[in-house]
Amino acid sequence: MLALSCSAILLRKVVFPYQVAKMLPLKKDIKLVRSLHQKKFRNLNGLFFVEGLKMVQEALVSSFRVHSLYSTQDDFCSKHNGCIKVSEKEMEQLSALSSPSAHIVVLYQKAQPIPTISGSTLLVLDGISDPGNMGTIMRTAEWFGIKQLLCTPECVEVYNPKVVQSTMGSIFRVETAYLDVQSLVSTLRSKGYVLIGAEMNGTDLYEFDFPSKRAIVIGSESHGLNEEMKQALSNSITIPGHGKAESLNASIAASIILAESFRQGR
Repeated sequence: MLALSCSAILLRKVVFPYQVAKMLPLKKDIKLVRSLHQKKFRNLNGLFFVEGLKMVQEALVSSFRVHSLYSTQDDFCSKHNGCIKVSEKEMEQLSALSSPSAHIVVLYQKAQPIPTISGSTLLVLDGISDPGNMGTIMRTAEWFGIKQLLCTPECVEVYNPKVVQSTMGSIFRVETAYLDVQSLVSTLRSKGYVLIGAEMNGTDLYEFDFPSKRAIVIGSESHGLNEEMKQALSNSITIPGHGKAESLNASIAASIILAESFRQGR
């Protein structure tokens, strides 16, 4: 009986070498992935994670290096070398979602990119602290062909799980560079860009003629642009409203302004 059991175990290891080896020692994996829910440990380990089938599939063909891959589905793991099969209960422990998906991939963070100052339209984010807004703005930027966001240090970290999920995959194709306001403004001016900020009391967006090289600056919904950034602006623009709402969501404002900017010319 003992010999039979050993043979069965050996056979399983031959047929499913990776899954069998990784089915049991999952406590370490769970501890690592759960730690990545916090910025401190994301930075410490240089890792972040992505959830959901579509996002995971995009991650696997992106330029990001894969650290580890988890799924509750046998067929998915059989198609992806190194996939670690987990139970639904274990996936709940790994996930940051209220309704966990069946797939999670842990990726290595990329080094801070060198700012790419090119093209007719640049998007600058000043103090965008809401993860949902940050992710949605990145997705909008990609829609309009913008390949890199320029952010002040007060913006939320791009590898925040809520930011990642809100990008709907754009994080794999749009870079994010963080610079202090002084360096950012100096670099943009040296390249001939005009800084145009979204503010409550600026020129009507639809009466404003965008210059050929423009850097559109979007501030946080609650605090707007910081004073240093305001002083650096060449122009301020406002999206005209007709209701009683105090302000527009930052991601919606970015979408409207970018649409008008590109309507006038790339």
